[in-house]
Amino acid sequence: MSDKRPPVQNSRRTSGSGNLPQRRRTAPMKAVEPSKKKEDKSLVSIATGRALASIKKKDEKWENESRTLQRVRHGFDRYMVSIIFILIALGTVMVFSASYASALNDPKIQDAYHYIRQQLMFVGIGSLCMIGISFMPYHWFKKLAPSIAIAGVALLVLVLVMGTARGVAQRWIIVGPISVQASEPAKAALIIFLAYYIDKHYEVITKRTNKEKTFWQGIVAPGVIVAVFCGLVLLEKHLSGAIIIGLIGMAIIFISGADILKMVLCYGVPAGLAGGIYLLTNSYAMARITTHGNENADILGEAWQTTQGLYAIGSGGLLGLGLGESNLKNNYVSEAHNDFIFTIWCEEMGFVGAVILIALYGFFIWRGFVIAKRAPDTFSSLTAFGITFQVGIQAALNILVVTDIIPNTGVSLPFFSYGGSSLVMLMMEMGVLLSISRHSYQKSK
Repeated sequence: MSDKRPPVQNSRRTSGSGNLPQRRRTAPMKAVEPSKKKEDKSLVSIATGRALASIKKKDEKWENESRTLQRVRHGFDRYMVSIIFILIALGTVMVFSASYASALNDPKIQDAYHYIRQQLMFVGIGSLCMIGISFMPYHWFKKLAPSIAIAGVALLVLVLVMGTARGVAQRWIIVGPISVQASEPAKAALIIFLAYYIDKHYEVITKRTNKEKTFWQGIVAPGVIVAVFCGLVLLEKHLSGAIIIGLIGMAIIFISGADILKMVLCYGVPAGLAGGIYLLTNSYAMARITTHGNENADILGEAWQTTQGLYAIGSGGLLGLGLGESNLKNNYVSEAHNDFIFTIWCEEMGFVGAVILIALYGFFIWRGFVIAKRAPDTFSSLTAFGITFQVGIQAALNILVVTDIIPNTGVSLPFFSYGGSSLVMLMMEMGVLLSISRHSYQKSK
């Protein structure tokens, strides 16, 4: 018998007549030569080696690039330090220029140096606070965030109970010679606490694996926090303060990754209702809205301040009348050293001076965003962003108000307007911003 094996049966076919399965012939497998196997193996080895070499090369490239990044400590952002002190210096000079005439003519004061002495004292206190805070580790503020928020809300409640009213607004807490406008610490408290809250719930807010949870923790909950601060400020009859606090809160929530459409739907109706109720129940605020843009408005009444401010801006021309040479600060522009100080700056420094000042604020905003971008974690990044946004939005609103683009809402110009609590609190916030800049990531030189 032959020991020859039958060919391998790969498949079977049956005929329709029921014939037995037929075998299909297959070509015999060709034997692979040993040299060919060795060649294939060497090709696989070469390909694998190239892949590993490529990965190793990428890893080395990443390591080399990462070595160029370092956390800069004990070194403040020099550009930000410079711009802060430039703005403070210019603002202090303008407070004196805009205030000495009204201080001299005021029968209760009759001292041309009254406001500048006060402002220099505020600048000194604020500078000490700024320098001291700038050397603190920024994560201290994260640990203290809940306490800071409680203190901010407590001040807003306290001013409603025992605050001092000036005109129709009850915004100040006066203890001896110290006068504190409660909304100023509230701005800083909101920024720090919102940054703390978002940092704590960052995974839920950004990953959005659970849409319902993301909506409640990323939009509703922080919106309630902002609403508490805004509501308490509105009860003080401080509409501009509530608007600024609301805008700061919305900006921080948006930059954290919240959906803009959901924000509009969730916040738009409550904000509109609150604003409408406030205007209907406060006739002076409604009068400012109706007066704006009304050509027949009484320029000796509600439109007096805005009209005189526009005259001051127009009188400056291209290069201005010169430092200290303003005419309309002599009992024409009311609050010339405070909310309407920009108009006196324009009258004395002209259009060129106005452009330079706006550019300085623009440079401040750009540098603040750079610090926020390079910050080491979510809390510090959002805190730096919030502080920068606060300065930017206040400067923008002040300029829009005094140029009569939007209704008069009484917004101070950061670093320029006369004021104790506002300037000291602002410089304390600058200390926090500089503290964060000390821990930012930058490319090593």
